[in-house]
Amino acid sequence: MIPEVLRILDPGTPIASVLLSGTQINNVIFSSFDEARSLAYFATSAGVIVLDAEEIQGLQTA
Repeated sequence: MIPEVLRILDPGTPIASVLLSGTQINNVIFSSFDEARSLAYFATSAGVIVLDAEEIQGLQTA
């Protein structure tokens, strides 16, 4: 289900939290989704993080 959501999210969408393997990542900006490799890119204050979309357990938009 998360990959389907990532496909329709607009780049620049603020994400309040991403739940990944029980860890919460707060206050990120959705950048893009590489559907072929199932990778989601998010911008943070420290740089860009790349996450395996299959590992994401939840998203909460801001």
